[in-house]
Amino acid sequence: MTFDASYILVSLKVALRYLHVTLLLSVIPLLAGIALGTPIAVCRKFRMRFTSQAAGVLIPTLRGIPLVLYVLILNFLILKPLDMLAQHYAWADRLRMMNSIHIGIVAMSAYATVTISETMRSALNSVPDGQYEACFSVGLTRGQALRRIVMPQALAFAVPVLCNNFIGLIKGSSIVYVIAILDVLNGAMSSAQINYRFLEAYIAAALIYWVLCISVERASWLLERRLRRHRAELTTRG
Repeated sequence: MTFDASYILVSLKVALRYLHVTLLLSVIPLLAGIALGTPIAVCRKFRMRFTSQAAGVLIPTLRGIPLVLYVLILNFLILKPLDMLAQHYAWADRLRMMNSIHIGIVAMSAYATVTISETMRSALNSVPDGQYEACFSVGLTRGQALRRIVMPQALAFAVPVLCNNFIGLIKGSSIVYVIAILDVLNGAMSSAQINYRFLEAYIAAALIYWVLCISVERASWLLERRLRRHRAELTTRG
């Protein structure tokens, strides 16, 4: 079969219909990962009792699990109990209408929390200990020091890695095909089912992912430059 460049446009149109699914599966897990991963990183940084010990065991263990297994395991953990309840209460028809995107978001968020907690811990460790001492010397509490001085500086270190985490989530979201979710890649592939022009569909999906990743990198570069200026001001002031 000869290559048909015009079919790339056809696949692009189909894939773009599912762009919002890819964004949901990457933006929400990124925000959830930051919201949940940052407290975990703080607990490990300051070696808080019990929490730090539990996180020190769980995080390295969970980091060794591939993303596809997060999706499959959570799919079974969520759907199997619901199927049993549906069978008992005879409302299986309602469960068949359950949106698998929610399971995908939960799985991606769990994966993002694990990876971003390590990102934030490394960023916190990058802030010199003298910054903490300076904060305590002027009467700031640990929470105030983190919020006003340490965290703004840590973000300057974290942004480039968070950008990579976000890009990884965008590309990794395509794995949700295993639970029958149509995103950019799987939407493009569905357009090739009739005439088997899979190469054109792959190229169309690759173009969309490329534009998304370039946009994230550009936004990250602008944010990183601004945060570094702010960090320099805080360091000089400290």
